[in-house]
Formats: sequence, structure tokens, C-alpha cells
Amino acid sequence: MKLSISVALSHKAQLLILDEATSGLDPVVRDDILDILLDFVQEENNSILMSSHITSDLEKIADYIVFIHKGKVIFEETKDNLIYNYGIMKCKLKEFNDIEKKDIIRYRKMDYGYEILIKNKKELEKKYPNVIMDNIKIEDIMLMYVKGCE
Repeated sequence: MKLSISVALSHKAQLLILDEATSGLDPVVRDDILDILLDFVQEENNSILMSSHITSDLEKIADYIVFIHKGKVIFEETKDNLIYNYGIMKCKLKEFNDIEKKDIIRYRKMDYGYEILIKNKKELEKKYPNVIMDNIKIEDIMLMYVKGCE
């Protein structure tokens, strides 16, 4: 993979299209490749279109994330919006029933109560002060979209 990327970069490419570029690599080599890709996109004219199932790689180098599931675009957001504005609200049944449906993106019933995927975390922390608000990773957002209820 390092050789393939090196060859592409030697041709002064401005767009790299990568499919699972770091899949199957050990963590050290994967990190080296991500560093090379980060250096590449530091040039304003350069871009990378990358397909990956390794969400930690996306968290490290992506600016925008498009999540496609079963051929449908589920969401497209900036990485920063996903990381800083989305969250998981944890609550019991009583609190769940008091939450306005417009504030719920997806939810899951758990043994101890409910986990709710929300957007505008800071605003909802004020609106619902009696529930637990946690940060969320991109992988967990994707899982909630696929496995959660509407």
C-alpha cells in the first residue's frame, strides 16, 4: 500500500481515490500511511476520496463523512459536527417518555434504560438536565443509525 500511494504521489496526483487503504495493515504501518495522507491533503489543491470500514482512520484524516448503508446515503456531515454536536443521551423509561420526539434521531432499549442518539448536544443538555449526556464516536453514530429505532 505504501508503494501504491508513493507511486500515485510521484505523478503529482491531486486526487487520490482509495478503497480500504489501511485494511489488513498492522497499526504502525497504518499510522504511517495516514500520516502520508495527512501530508498530502495539507496542500489545498489535493483531496482524497476514501472508502473505509475503519472509523478511527476517518476520525484521524477525514473532513467530511458520508455514511452509505445498503446503497443509501444515511448521512453526510462534517467530521467535526459529528464529533462535537452529536451525543448519546442515557435515561430511564420515565425520562424517555418526556423527551420530545423531534430531539431523537435514533434510540435503543437497553437493560438499564434507553440510549438515544441526539444532535445539538449542548442545547439538549440544558433542555434535559436530569439525563446523562455522553460524547460519541463516529462508529457508534453509524451503529445507532443502523441498529437503532426511529
